[in-house]
Amino acid sequence: MIERALKAWADHFDDPPTVVSTAPGRVNLIGEHTDYNEGLVFPAAIDRRVVVLARPSAEDDIRSAQIRDAKDHRGPGWRRYALACRAALEENGLSAPRIQAMVASSVPSGSGLSSSAALEVAFVGAWNAMGSLGLTPLEIAETAWRAENAHVGVRCGRMDQMASALGVDGCAILIDMRTRDWQAVRLPENLQLAILDTRQSRALAAGKYNERVHECERAVSFLSKQRPVQSLRDVTLGDLDEARGAGLDDTAFRRARHVITENLRVAEFRDALLAGDLAALGSICDASHMSLKEDYEVSSPSLDAMARSARAAPGCIAARMTGAGLGGCCVALIEAGSFEDFRRATRASYEMYGFATPSIFATRASAGAVASFYS
Repeated sequence: MIERALKAWADHFDDPPTVVSTAPGRVNLIGEHTDYNEGLVFPAAIDRRVVVLARPSAEDDIRSAQIRDAKDHRGPGWRRYALACRAALEENGLSAPRIQAMVASSVPSGSGLSSSAALEVAFVGAWNAMGSLGLTPLEIAETAWRAENAHVGVRCGRMDQMASALGVDGCAILIDMRTRDWQAVRLPENLQLAILDTRQSRALAAGKYNERVHECERAVSFLSKQRPVQSLRDVTLGDLDEARGAGLDDTAFRRARHVITENLRVAEFRDALLAGDLAALGSICDASHMSLKEDYEVSSPSLDAMARSARAAPGCIAARMTGAGLGGCCVALIEAGSFEDFRRATRASYEMYGFATPSIFATRASAGAVASFYS
């Protein structure tokens, strides 16, 4: 990816870049729509990355998009993410000069693998290196998250940016989104990660994502009339049943039930992974997908067909939708060495449901974002 970006740079700019900044996409093994509810998540950075080459410039020139107005951080296309990162840095009193930049990416966009978060983390990392700002990986993630929330307009949690900035090679990272504490959990060598892209894109900012955030907030507001509740992290299933009896609407009830049970599944998944209990991993992911489909209503016919196809394929241990949903990807844990048979069977079954040929590829847990001076 760096070589690809450098070749493109040489075709457009006379002087070499100052910094090379890369950041990975991520796949969430389990813990969906829990991050903005102060819950538990279990993502892994993957070996698909965004590369940003950059140097200070008298005028913004970020190829292939021409950027002239740095205040237009809600402008069309992916360029808004770069400008959102600048705005977030400057709001924190940090320098973010105009730049020449070249972007290359192997993270599929709109697929639920956090291409936007990887782009944000890479741009913040580039400015951090250029300006010797001294931001830690966690601070880079926080800045990128503020860019997405305040300037792109997607009320996401911090998981995507944290996974991209903090990824550990060969490990998933278990994050408590209330405390921001996290731990790396090494994935067993006998398991392999596979991404199953339906190629049915979804747009978070324009769609149902913010609606789900509001529905969870509605549940918290109702519950807080009974006792102090900061987020759904403070709520048990018993509390939720009492609230339903007291008049909590059915939609808010089901959204909250998904979040509460998903938090429990994250802890169960971690324990099953460490114990090598493959059957439990499969049943936990099945329950997660069903909850996302029925209680949170963010699955889709293509995601359901993909999960069913994967679960029936040889070598599959577990499969579920991943990311915000309403299109995008499923993730599967498969037996090491079984990928080709798994891919063939999954693709054939999925196409029998009437969907177009998907993109199915193996991936591995990768290191997080890195930025350095170019030489």
